Amino acid sequence: MTKNYLFLLVFILTINFAFSQTACENGTVNGFDCNQVDFYANINNSNLSGSSGVAGADIWGWTDPQSGIEYALMCQTNGVVFVSIENPSDPIIIGRLESQTGNASSWRDIKVYNDHAFVVADNNSGHGMQVFDLKRLRDYSGSILDFNADAVYNGVSSAHNVVINEASGFAYIVGARGASNNCGAGGLHIVDIRDPKNPKYAGCFDADGYTHDAQCVIYNGPDSDYQGQEICFNANENTVTIANVENKGNTSLIAKSGFPQSAYSHQGWLTEDHQYFISNDELDEQGNGFNTRTLIWDVRDLDNPVLINQHYSEKSSIDHNLYIKNNKIYQSNYTSGLVILDANKVNEGEIRERAFFDTYPNSNNNSFNGSWSNFPFFESGVVVVSDINNGLFVLQPNLKEYIDSHPIFEGCGIDNTLSVGITEGLDVQSYQWQLIQDGGSINIQNSNNFSGVNTAELTINLEQEGVEEMKFRCKVVFENGEIAYSYNSNSNSGVPSASFNAELNNLEVSFVNYTSAADSFEWDFGDGSEISTEENPVHIYDEVGTYEVVLTVSNDCGTDSYNYAVDLSACIPAADFSYHTEDGQFNFYSSSDPANEFEWDFGDGSPISTEINPSHTYAEEDNYTVTLVVRNECGESTYSETLDVEKILSNDKELRKEFKVFPNPFQNNLNVKNLNINALERLEIIDQGGRKLIDIKHFSDTSDLSFRTDYWNKGMYYLVITKKNGQREVSKILKH
Repeated sequence: MTKNYLFLLVFILTINFAFSQTACENGTVNGFDCNQVDFYANINNSNLSGSSGVAGADIWGWTDPQSGIEYALMCQTNGVVFVSIENPSDPIIIGRLESQTGNASSWRDIKVYNDHAFVVADNNSGHGMQVFDLKRLRDYSGSILDFNADAVYNGVSSAHNVVINEASGFAYIVGARGASNNCGAGGLHIVDIRDPKNPKYAGCFDADGYTHDAQCVIYNGPDSDYQGQEICFNANENTVTIANVENKGNTSLIAKSGFPQSAYSHQGWLTEDHQYFISNDELDEQGNGFNTRTLIWDVRDLDNPVLINQHYSEKSSIDHNLYIKNNKIYQSNYTSGLVILDANKVNEGEIRERAFFDTYPNSNNNSFNGSWSNFPFFESGVVVVSDINNGLFVLQPNLKEYIDSHPIFEGCGIDNTLSVGITEGLDVQSYQWQLIQDGGSINIQNSNNFSGVNTAELTINLEQEGVEEMKFRCKVVFENGEIAYSYNSNSNSGVPSASFNAELNNLEVSFVNYTSAADSFEWDFGDGSEISTEENPVHIYDEVGTYEVVLTVSNDCGTDSYNYAVDLSACIPAADFSYHTEDGQFNFYSSSDPANEFEWDFGDGSPISTEINPSHTYAEEDNYTVTLVVRNECGESTYSETLDVEKILSNDKELRKEFKVFPNPFQNNLNVKNLNINALERLEIIDQGGRKLIDIKHFSDTSDLSFRTDYWNKGMYYLVITKKNGQREVSKILKH
């Protein structure tokens, strides 16, 4: 229905009032648009926090094992509020936990383990991770309680999010700033919380850099290589990244995969059988003009996650957090509020909308207003929703199955009709057939191409271009105002659609087949070699070049081909080096990758060196051009740099009067000693891609620092020291 501002009046009248359960009727309840979700209560942000100017953030839930009372734990910019929903139509504010620093944060996140809540806040230096014993909520006797944290984990200064695997008792702090234990790249900062009030650092995974959110589980899916191990499924800005964290001291990357038109990989959740991962992208709706897009991943082989389909909403709102329970996907889609999707056919790459409750009636645009998150895991079936603008909502989904048959094209022949079947005895108000296309769906109209677009049966003109690839769905509105969507139809032809990608390792190429519904495969690698009939072949080329690879797939319905240009020029090594001096000697380090042969010309007429990382002492303090040539089976490249030996040796002597870095190159540990901490503003360690691994702004009394570096990638890094007077000193350091 059209949105209006009746909600404002209703909202003012309902501040701090309790409501009896109100059914969603004719698409609305208490001024909020809805479909198959009933309303219990709403408390605005001011009443939740006890002050004005406060916004909502994350939400989680807890059930008291002693009383069975369910509680909503809602984050706000100034802290956390605890609300009893023992009577969901009359929620009671029990108490509040203030921000650890007293400072506000727009990003506050909460999770629960063993009757304790764990809270982090982003852009809130010194906040750490608060630990709060939820059993203290039993102390409520009628007056709102003000709580302090029972413990604080200070291994991070601030963080964007916290993930907890309740099955293992480990917390995974992500997006951390000012982290200790050399785990400061924003990846998984692992904390042992099995003794909740005594959290201890346990390990790190940041082999793929910054993690925005994750789900960590004891894996029980079909991949036998990882069954029974602790695995994390991470949203890493532009990829879905899977990590093995079974051994906290030796975590490892299993796989990572990007996806088309990614803008910011935000969050995701596994289906309960651990076979599929449903994820979202927070910025693609704004950046690409999509309607709300939900990504469906096949993760039955953890080493090879495959994006199998994308679902688009009718609305343009930005998706945020989603969770899965009983094959239902509970999404918080900012301005569209709570949206519930059906995941029963996710194995076929299909999901469909079942219900919604719009917590933000002002609009459905792609702005950062509305629902932040939801918690659908209460045994009662109640769902609590947090809204940035409008506070806490207590809701009750009331899903009904109105469609008993979904549109499908039968067999391989071109069919010209689709139909949708409605449960007998229901009164339909309207049908609307929609054409599925990239970025969303469009309502189709009666025309030369389509007829019956507002009936239960759609007729399609088979003469129109591209009809064999079209997919459709039907939106049905009933007389009671409730809405049902069919699943998307299959494509009309039944012919498989060929698709693949290529992963390069020098001249060896692994082909990853994304084709579905194919019975046979033929690979032409473009170099005159024999045709391969493997599903996912590996091929070794004889020389560098660009090869047009053709995959032809077929089934009983027909054949399709896909062409892909494999460019092997990237396997030619890129020559580069760094150096540092010690007692007048230059120590050179090749950061060329991938290379296996090295030739160093030091520019002073001395013999050529073939070491990877040679040392050299110059007889005269003059200018010399150092040239490195590197080779592998793909080819060679050259890099040269002119050194002013006198100036370099003089500057390095002054630098080392203040502090010392050792060993350099380093392997498992790096030490920085003799720091003048009273003069320091900041210490950073940055990789060649500009990613910060260490960022320290607060220094303890010691002038010596030590960092664990065994999980860092090999290569060159920059140690950047900024003094309070604004002076910056940069040192190159090398990991072997």
